[in-house]
Amino acid sequence: MAEGNTFNAPFPAPPPSYKHFTKQNLSRLRRTRKEAGIPPPADGQPPEKDVDILTLPAELRYLVPPEPPSDSKLTVFGDTVNLDAPRVTLADNSIEQIYPDDPSVLSNPQPHLIALARSMLTTFLSLTGILAQNPDLQQDKMGDLQTIVYNLHDIINQYRPHQARESLILMMEERLEKMKGEIQRIDQSKESVAKLLQELQSNGIVQAMQEEKDGKGDAVVEDAAVTKRKARQRAGWAALENEMG
Repeated sequence: MAEGNTFNAPFPAPPPSYKHFTKQNLSRLRRTRKEAGIPPPADGQPPEKDVDILTLPAELRYLVPPEPPSDSKLTVFGDTVNLDAPRVTLADNSIEQIYPDDPSVLSNPQPHLIALARSMLTTFLSLTGILAQNPDLQQDKMGDLQTIVYNLHDIINQYRPHQARESLILMMEERLEKMKGEIQRIDQSKESVAKLLQELQSNGIVQAMQEEKDGKGDAVVEDAAVTKRKARQRAGWAALENEMG
């Protein structure tokens, strides 16, 4: 690779101030706040009244969060973004709106998107024919194709809030179903254990298992009955282990 070649990063580099966010600096800031009589933040929220950053060393000034914005204008990567700015319409950009100006477009945009997609395909096929016969006449069809694409994007962008709400509802429903499944599995395990204990109780294995646990069966003479009892005990413990996983 030739020297001097540079590559542009896909994302901007982090600001150099991130190096100041260390445990030592955070401890120093807490001590400074304590000396100034400022109570510690609650639940990770910044205090209502903080220290004056101009009185802090340079490495601690970046640790004090800035004041919340007084308006809806924010600066993101050097660009100013206004959250309360009205939506830019096609008319604002002098673009013809070819879909109906009706509330039903937002409630059910699928038919209109399909119609625009078909129009885009037809216009593209017409454009290819013009390019094959007389390329000098392609300007009008190119403009029509751009208008269709702009209208497609405009409908999709208007549908974003509804899409966000539906996605959130779907996530909540999936979480609810997962919790119901966990509760159902716990109930099934409880019923299985209760049934197993009832069977062991009816066979007299529970008492034998308790005797083995308490050491009461050590003095029993090893004979056929004792061997059979121990076999039942091992079977009972094995059944419990298999059931409980």
